[in-house]
Amino acid sequence: MAVSMEQVRVLASPTRTTHHTWALTFFCRPELYLQPSSIEQLKTIVRAAHQFKKTITVTGSGHSPSDITMTKDWLINLDNFNNVLSFSGHESGLFTDVRVEAGIRIYQLNAVLASRGLALQNLGSISDQSVAGIISTGTHGSSAYHGLVSQQIVDITLLLASGDLLTVSPTVQPDVFRAAMLSLGKLGIITHVTVRAVPSFTIHSFQEIIDFDKLLEDWTTIWTSKEYVRVWWFPYSRKCILWRAQKSGKSLSAPRESFYGTWLGRKLYESLLWFATRIYKRAMPAVERFVFRRQYGWEPTYGQGGSEAVQNSVEGLNMDCLFRQFVNEWALPLTHGVEVLKLVDRAVTSAAESGAYYVHAPIEVRCSNCSTPEKDTTPFEIIETSGGIGAIPGNTLRPLLDYSPVVPYSYAAQISNENLTLYLNATMYRPFGHDPPIGQWYSEFEHIMIAYGGKPHWAKNYIGTNPEKTTAETATGEMVGLASVFGDWYGEDGQKFRSIREKLDPDGVLLGGREWAIRNGII
Repeated sequence: MAVSMEQVRVLASPTRTTHHTWALTFFCRPELYLQPSSIEQLKTIVRAAHQFKKTITVTGSGHSPSDITMTKDWLINLDNFNNVLSFSGHESGLFTDVRVEAGIRIYQLNAVLASRGLALQNLGSISDQSVAGIISTGTHGSSAYHGLVSQQIVDITLLLASGDLLTVSPTVQPDVFRAAMLSLGKLGIITHVTVRAVPSFTIHSFQEIIDFDKLLEDWTTIWTSKEYVRVWWFPYSRKCILWRAQKSGKSLSAPRESFYGTWLGRKLYESLLWFATRIYKRAMPAVERFVFRRQYGWEPTYGQGGSEAVQNSVEGLNMDCLFRQFVNEWALPLTHGVEVLKLVDRAVTSAAESGAYYVHAPIEVRCSNCSTPEKDTTPFEIIETSGGIGAIPGNTLRPLLDYSPVVPYSYAAQISNENLTLYLNATMYRPFGHDPPIGQWYSEFEHIMIAYGGKPHWAKNYIGTNPEKTTAETATGEMVGLASVFGDWYGEDGQKFRSIREKLDPDGVLLGGREWAIRNGII
């Protein structure tokens, strides 16, 4: 059935004609910025894209700081496709499967779940993304007892380039399900998702100051000491903030006051970053130490309890990401953590001594349990061996494009560092919209990550590797991509993803942002 251009234009946003990342790192002006609110409208767009030979890109909140969603053709935003459709509680009372339209933002879903006495089991640093977005990019939290956020997904419905709807799960076309769990928006339009939620819970957290050397000394025990653990590393201060938390039934109690949580403190911090970025770069170590003292104190509190808080799960697991930023995060085996952090510390210290470059803090250090069994495992098998903590998974399959290392499986009480993935995140803030120099820092950082088997988070500002590019070309910090190593790094799973993508979208209708896909070996 032919579609008129007017049938498509009526779905365009009346106010939005441009698209940019939240960090304001990339901008584009798509031909149409479309905001459908129904499946029929989505199907109309897909049919029209075929007819008018356009490509489609889907975007959510734009929180990926890369150019993965940049396009000159048609851009679809699913903010108006955001209803919660059904709740299916298990007779055990341990979990409820919730069917949603995939454009719903995580903060919207959190609110609906809370009204029903439910919660998501694990979250990333923020809740601004859409459900489709967190699935498509491999979002994770920080816990030895939880995997990627997509671990909570029971099934996914895709609108294919053919116009057909396809629902996949661990038992229905499992390879397509594995592809859809980290699809990079290049497989099909994710329209519906079933998420496994649990009864709402609170988080009892302990935040301590720990010396950097002490963190490395206790590395083997820290990551499994509580259900949720994350570290913020301040390299010039030689200190870290260790945040650990457990599910709790205690009454709510607020965290300590935040220096940069106030308007004045926040503006002062950003102004100091601007000064050290634009005027006097050698001030950066002093800025870091000043802010650390004001925000956290100075003397170590590790082993003394530190500051405590009891918050609802969303407030406890989310964090303040502060300012617009470049983000370069890599995943590697947690067992390499001590050696890798020593090398990064040496690089940062040496660069500061010579004035070559300065980094921003914190460098974020997190972990997840992305290990998977050889076969799909029921949630009750997991519950029986979990000791009462950790995930009740919606699935136990590994996404085809999972960038975490393959490690031995364990979700039992015997979890150790050998089962865990380390995520190391080098954030560089853009104070008042001004870009810091990132090229040399990110190049040295990535050289260390690659040497220890690391792979980058798909949605971040990595440079990548390309033997045809000179050192001068990569020193700018611009992405050269992963095309030259995609086959080696992703092997059979990567080839399987390509084959599935080509089968589901032979005409490339869903290949908006084609340059990014080519640069990174997706096609």
